[in-house]
Amino acid sequence: MKQKMQRMLYGQMYIDPMTKMNISLVAMGLMFVCNLMMVFARKMSNALLRFFVKTVAFLILVAIFVMILIVIFV
Repeated sequence: MKQKMQRMLYGQMYIDPMTKMNISLVAMGLMFVCNLMMVFARKMSNALLRFFVKTVAFLILVAIFVMILIVIFV
């Protein structure tokens, strides 16, 4: 009870190790998807569609970066 009260007072967030592992697995899967999207974008001939696929891949990479920061620092 005391630890729970301290967490509420200081605002520290705690994520259990199993959830961190699941976040890491999702991040690895998204890295694989992002890699496939980049390979697929290089083979496209339509420049506009290629730009959108690369943009979505970049946004996925930003989400992966946030997941990694959550796993490391929370």
